[in-house]
Amino acid sequence: MTEVCLTVDVEDWYDGMAVLGQDLDRPAGAVTGLTGLDSLLRGERAVEGQNPGTDALTLFVVADYAPRVADELASLAAHGHEIASHGPDHGHLPEEDGTLVDWLRMGREALEDQVQVPVSGFRSPRFDVPAGMELVRYRSLLAEAGFSYVSDTQRLGPSSPVRELPVLSVGGLPLGGGSYQRLVPAAVTTRAVSLATGPAVLYYHSYDFGATLPGTAAIRSVAVAKQLIGRGRVRKVFSQVLSRYGSRACGHVEW
Repeated sequence: MTEVCLTVDVEDWYDGMAVLGQDLDRPAGAVTGLTGLDSLLRGERAVEGQNPGTDALTLFVVADYAPRVADELASLAAHGHEIASHGPDHGHLPEEDGTLVDWLRMGREALEDQVQVPVSGFRSPRFDVPAGMELVRYRSLLAEAGFSYVSDTQRLGPSSPVRELPVLSVGGLPLGGGSYQRLVPAAVTTRAVSLATGPAVLYYHSYDFGATLPGTAAIRSVAVAKQLIGRGRVRKVFSQVLSRYGSRACGHVEW
C-alpha cells in the first residue's frame, strides 16, 4: 500500500493574508485550528480502536508563530506528531548563502527551544528556492543549517545531501496541496494517492481545522476569495485520507 505522509503547515491565516497585502481584522477571541486538529486525530484513533499517536503527522511550524500555539504544539508532540520547520517567519528565503543559512538555522533552533524536541525537516513558506540559486546549492545549504530532509515541490535526486519528500504531484499539478483538495473531488485526491510511485506527501494548514476565519461575506478581493472558498471541505478530505491510508511522519520515511 502507498506510504502516506500527512503534513500541516502551522501558521496564522491573518498574518499570511497581511503578507499578501490583505489586512483583515482578527476577531477578538479568535481560536487557532490546532486544538481542533488534535481533537480530530484522537477521535479518529478512538473510532478505529487504536491508541492516540498510532498515526503520525508532520507539523511544519513558523517559528515566530509557535509561542502563540505553544500548548497545542506541546500536546501534539506528546502524542507522537513530528515538529518540523516552516522558517523563522513566513517571509521570502534570503538570497545570499550565509544569510540563508543563518535564517534557516534560526527557525530550527527557535522551534527546538520552544517545543524541546529535535527538528530535522524543513519546508519553505512558498515551496520556493532562492532567486538565482541552483537547486543543488540550496540543498547543500539546508544540510549546512542542520536539516536532514526537505519537503517542497522539487527533487534533485540521489545526489541531494538531504532527503527529499516532494508534495504529491500528478501531471505537474501538486494535487497533494490543500488548495487543490479544497476544489477537486475527494476521489481525485485518493486516486492520486493510490497511484503514487513513492511516498505520497499531502499538506494542509492549521487553520483548516476549526480556526476562526471570516465568512464569505468578507470577500473583497480575488486574493481573499482564493483563501476562503472551499476551505470547509478540507477537514473532511483529510479525515478520509487518514482513515483510508494512515500517516507516517516525514522524518521516518525514506525515498
